[in-house]
Amino acid sequence: MTVATPTMTLEQQKAHYEEQGYLVFPELLDQQELAVLRAALAEVLEEAEGLTETNGKFSVTRGDDGRYYVRRIFSPFAHHQAFHDLVFNPKILDVVENLIGPNIQLHHTKLNLKPPSSREARFEWHQDYPFFPHTNFDLLAVMIYLDESTEENGCLTIVPGSHNWGPRNHLFAKDGAFSSQLEDKTVVEDPSGQIKVPVPAGGMELHHCNMLHSSTANLGTKPRSAIIIQYRAADNVAIGGSNAHAGNGMMVRGENPYRVRMMEGVFKLPGEISDPLQRDG
Repeated sequence: MTVATPTMTLEQQKAHYEEQGYLVFPELLDQQELAVLRAALAEVLEEAEGLTETNGKFSVTRGDDGRYYVRRIFSPFAHHQAFHDLVFNPKILDVVENLIGPNIQLHHTKLNLKPPSSREARFEWHQDYPFFPHTNFDLLAVMIYLDESTEENGCLTIVPGSHNWGPRNHLFAKDGAFSSQLEDKTVVEDPSGQIKVPVPAGGMELHHCNMLHSSTANLGTKPRSAIIIQYRAADNVAIGGSNAHAGNGMMVRGENPYRVRMMEGVFKLPGEISDPLQRDG
């Protein structure tokens, strides 16, 4: 696994992203910044105490111990100032600008939690792009880890370079829900082409919208929480999926060019995504 370090130039970061489809910054946030985010998470989770069903703010799952846990916070950007401010963090945006240009918009945010020993808190192999297709591929996911991500607690697994294969077809459930499964699973059958991506608390992983990725359940004893921020170039316009996210389309850096950049191609669009556990990958 290649790790972005202070010695890696912007040119090297961009070359690696274009070739491999991802970057890792193990020490993006300092301890004070991390403490602020952890406190914000604890504050927001207080609202979910006693919750046994998913609602518009929290996705809830039942753990192997019979207790209920929050699996995801939808649009944390809207629920705490610390998460709002993180979207505009210049250390993040400097990296993103180098990869997709100076005019950057927010698509959505979510905060995924993996409670210990919860078999449901996992994600099958998928790409992000088919969930919310756009007019070009300048769309990426930034993952900021609030806890240490390890192989034991369900760190990300990726197929480096798979973004160059373009969008893959994904399966649709009969009720129209996006099932988050690849139609052709042969592309992920060879484990030799896959790598685990453990990231320390306070670190950042980012990946291209067509990167094939998955993660297992948390089989350890410690939680794994990460906030995901999906950014896009301002001339990259959504042509499918949901846009009903807090902050969707907000300019976070640069100016809105009020133009759209189109790429040639034919891609399958998602249907109506009705299962909140499957929304947005």
